[in-house]
Amino acid sequence: MQREFFGFNAIFKLKDLCDEYKPKHIFLVTGQKSFFLSGAEKKIRSILEKIAFTRFDSFSVNLNISEVRQGIVLFKKVNPDLVIAIGGGSAIDMAKIVNVLSAHGGEPEEYIIGSKKLEKSGKTLIAIPITAGTGSDATYFATIYIDKTKYSLGDRYLTMPTVSIVDPSLTESMPKYLTASTGLDALCQGVESMWSINSTDESRKYAKESVSIAFKNIEKAVNNPSKDARLNMAKAAHLSGKAINISKTTACHSISYPITSYFGVSHGHSVALTIPSFIEFNGRVSEKDCNDSRGAHFVKKQMHEIIRLMDCKDDQDAKNRFQKMMMELGVKTKFSELKINKKGVALIIEKGFTPERMNNNPRKVTREDLKVILEELL
Repeated sequence: MQREFFGFNAIFKLKDLCDEYKPKHIFLVTGQKSFFLSGAEKKIRSILEKIAFTRFDSFSVNLNISEVRQGIVLFKKVNPDLVIAIGGGSAIDMAKIVNVLSAHGGEPEEYIIGSKKLEKSGKTLIAIPITAGTGSDATYFATIYIDKTKYSLGDRYLTMPTVSIVDPSLTESMPKYLTASTGLDALCQGVESMWSINSTDESRKYAKESVSIAFKNIEKAVNNPSKDARLNMAKAAHLSGKAINISKTTACHSISYPITSYFGVSHGHSVALTIPSFIEFNGRVSEKDCNDSRGAHFVKKQMHEIIRLMDCKDDQDAKNRFQKMMMELGVKTKFSELKINKKGVALIIEKGFTPERMNNNPRKVTREDLKVILEELL
């Protein structure tokens, strides 16, 4: 069971945890600039002055295999007994990957592509997010790209962070677009978790709360940020992570990865682009094209709940409301605005039509369905 600490200045709990774990050497994974800009470095400086540590920050937003290799070499060289990740989803994911793969022999790619299975856990991992978005501190899987193809690495029992510390004060320095994109990631994860065919009573409870909080606070957090809005978005992100840790994501996430890797659109923004269309698409599920073993009636019930949480009357109204919200956040809603043309759409379909996530979607999606949905965004 993961230990969780939540609230303003929760990061100071790190001192108590270090006193408890008594590390001799910490492997500290952070963003390059965000570690300082967020105020995290200043807040934990007194802790780090008393314990030997090695900081690793040589990686990009979209993690690649060469960066992972570099991290593993450094990890094995210093042989830490505690791992602390402070950053966005990339930093926390990198910490998960390097931590667990350093405990294994063989090539990193073998575990990432699935030809070898993870068998050992890494060292104790404390995850501290500085964005209100991915919920990576609450999930066991991590995202990595090999040749622009996205993979997930993780095991429920081996890669889950031991401790999650969610301190909303660390998100206060986020610029407007990053606040919007990461907030949209949290919101979309909640929405997708609600309609996922793998949803459970527990995951839907987390997802419903996450969606409700995010819809009420994302515009405030972006356009008129306050402590309350930051606190609530941090809560929404953490809850969405707990939700997808059970249910996994669906079609919109599958489509998002090539939009990010080939066209440079940030992850949360990429996912949000197709959420409005899939609210409409999934809302019109029938028994003939239902993917969920619980039936079309069950799916429609979840879709009605999503629409209700958005304070809308039907799927078309919800679709329009979501697109309007994106525009109010200052986020582009059309492919044409993002320099994605018909050839780009074909590439997104080729690279983004992944069976694993597509099959999690409550309504069956064909390539032709996806083509229609994506071309509407041109």
